[in-house]
Amino acid sequence: MFFPYDKRQKENLVLPQEIQEKLLIETRILRMVRKTYEGGMERVYLEHPGAVTIVATTTDNRLILIKQFRAPAREWLWEIPAGTLEPQEDILKCAQRELEEETGFSSQEWHYLFPVFLAPGYSSEVIHFFRARNAVPVENAREGDEDEVIYYLQVDRNEALEMLRRGDIKDAKTRIGIHIFVEEQDANFHRSP
Repeated sequence: MFFPYDKRQKENLVLPQEIQEKLLIETRILRMVRKTYEGGMERVYLEHPGAVTIVATTTDNRLILIKQFRAPAREWLWEIPAGTLEPQEDILKCAQRELEEETGFSSQEWHYLFPVFLAPGYSSEVIHFFRARNAVPVENAREGDEDEVIYYLQVDRNEALEMLRRGDIKDAKTRIGIHIFVEEQDANFHRSP
């Protein structure tokens, strides 16, 4: 069923009442659940603890990208740094940890941007976008997961745009991150004398 939306109704939209949950699969990070709601609606989806991603630039204003193997995509993808939240972990602390673990860089200039649902049709995952400026290499940076092999690259505005044009960037969060980076560069260009 579908109905025309009346802007005056906004405050009156009520969430469906959950009446039953069944755990189908549980892993270290994900839970697959089947939830039944009043009226007979049923949804199966992945419950995810959430994640962070970082639009990080170096002191010479180059965007830091990483390349890593992604099994579901069956290929190596260029991405902005990102990672899953640990239980009860603060999102900023997670972002700082992930930037260091995945790139060997750290920053003292952090700004929270916004949250995004990545695939709300089948997952509860929310990824929190951060902006980190003036990132610098860390001596003896903490290492990430043992089974991760990650390469990093620093690109300027034009290189980032060319990667988008060539189709090198297939990851949604990274496409968003590059647009943030490019728009910021364009705004700075228009402000200069």
